[in-house]
Order: sequence, then structure tokens, then C-alpha cells
Amino acid sequence: MRWQSVVYYITYKNMAAKKICLGVEINQDGLKIALVEPEHKNVIKIDAVPASGDSIKDASIYSSVMTSWTHSNSLPEISSVAVAFPVYNGIMRLVDIPKEAESPFGYVEWEFASAINSNAKDYRLDAAFYPSPKKPQRAIVTALRREIVDSFCSKAVESSGFRPNCLIADICALLNLLECSDGLDSHPKCILKADEKFAVAFWGNETGPLAIRLFPKEFLAPNIIVEALDKGFKEFSKAKRRVKFCGELSTDAKYTTELTDIAMNPKQAIEIEVWKSLSKFSMEKDIDTSKLSRCLGAIGATLNCM
Repeated sequence: MRWQSVVYYITYKNMAAKKICLGVEINQDGLKIALVEPEHKNVIKIDAVPASGDSIKDASIYSSVMTSWTHSNSLPEISSVAVAFPVYNGIMRLVDIPKEAESPFGYVEWEFASAINSNAKDYRLDAAFYPSPKKPQRAIVTALRREIVDSFCSKAVESSGFRPNCLIADICALLNLLECSDGLDSHPKCILKADEKFAVAFWGNETGPLAIRLFPKEFLAPNIIVEALDKGFKEFSKAKRRVKFCGELSTDAKYTTELTDIAMNPKQAIEIEVWKSLSKFSMEKDIDTSKLSRCLGAIGATLNCM
């Protein structure tokens, strides 16, 4: 079951014969890029490219960086584009669905409008229901501001050739990737994604997402992260206390060493490992695998193009 919580889908009429998807994870400082053949789980190329501005608030920066990158690289024909956005630039909520709710999506819309401190009409909202849409028990709700979605779907971005076929939250992209790579069962698994300005930890199993913890920049200290992970694992007694660690800080040796050392303290006994391999994926020989743990969101986004 692929976690299909996406904000917006666009379908192109003309697709290339070979289904190669360009995955891009955007953030305030740059782009993480992956060229993937998702149906065959083959990673062709990955890269991390800095940007001169915030590519989320200004889609023209995204278009400019991607145009420059493609001109600098020899690439096959691309059939689709998937963009992953960081959860801190949108709103994400886990919502329990009451059994008496006549319309699950209607309930989600009401809950979302009641929970935020702004006008719900300013957002593009999407929800995925678990364990099944017909008998939902909870939903993962993602929302982006309407002007952001509209800017990435504009004629200007389309003319650049990088208009996304889908937009997806980085959390959902990573959970999709975990399922396709390692598989999910009844035991919860945990992912920690830590970037320079924000981090998120989340747990999920075969029934869907279970818990999310968010960390703004001022709460990225390793001891704070480990304390939150420890509290999270106490909620899931069946879960192995193992964490797959990815994101920008996963390639910071000093930060990673401090984080793993604190986590292995007998009081917490959490095993944190950098997520630097994908067991069920093949990779081209010339890929710089040192960038893999930073580009996993981009790879996971492409799975929505199958």
C-alpha cells in the first residue's frame, strides 16, 4: 500500500515511452534531485544543488536551478516530474476519524478549518485515509498555501519543462520509500529527517502513519532529538528502537556522531543509523552515494509517478 498523501496532481497527455521520473525535494536553501525509473526501482542519478533564494516561495528559482542543472548533465528523456516539499512549509496533521462520520473527507475539512489560525480557503488540502478509504480510522492531512501550489502549476513553470505532475510532502515520500525498500509490517518503524533548519521524526507501519514529531531550528540539539525519540518509542512497545536517519544533517559527521552517541546511552538505547542504502533498488555505477541520505525525499517522490 503506497502512501498517496499528496497535495496536488497534474496529468500530462503526452508521456515519454520510457517512464523515467525526475524527483526534486525543495527547501529554502537548495534542491535535492533524483532521476529514477520507479517501476524498475532503478536510481539513475542523484544530486544536491544550492539555490540563491527560497525555491518554495519563488517557483522561478526552482525553474532556473533545474534548467541550469539539466543543461550541465546528460540526461535521458523524462516522462514526469515529482516535487517533494518540506512539511514545515505546509501543514500536516494526523486526524482520528470518528465512526459516526458520514463523510470522512468532510470531517477532515471541518477538523482542519477548526484547528488552524487562518482561513482554510487559503490552502490546498489533501487527505489519505488508513487503513482503507472505505473504513478509515485516521487520516494524514497535508496542506500547502494555495498560492504556492498555483505558482508551481503556472504557465511560466510549465514553459521551463519542470511543471510537477505531483506535489507530495517529504514525510509521505520517505514513508513510500521505506515501504518499497524495506517493507512495512505490524511493527512500527521510525524515520528521522534532519535538515539545517528543521527536523521531523515519524513512525509508521503497514496500516499507515502513527505519530509525527516536529523540531524547529532552535530544537535541533541532539539531546532534544533523542529525548523526543525516546518518548515516541515508549508509545510503541512493539517497535524496535531503531531509527533511519536522513536529511542534510545526516552528512554532518560531528552532528551524527553526537546524536548516535547520546542515543546509545543505556537510558535510551536507541540505534540510529544513517540511511545510506536501498535494499530493493539498483543504482547506476557513477552515482555519488555520499549524497544518498540527503536525496531520499527526491527518490521517494518519484514513486508517486508509477
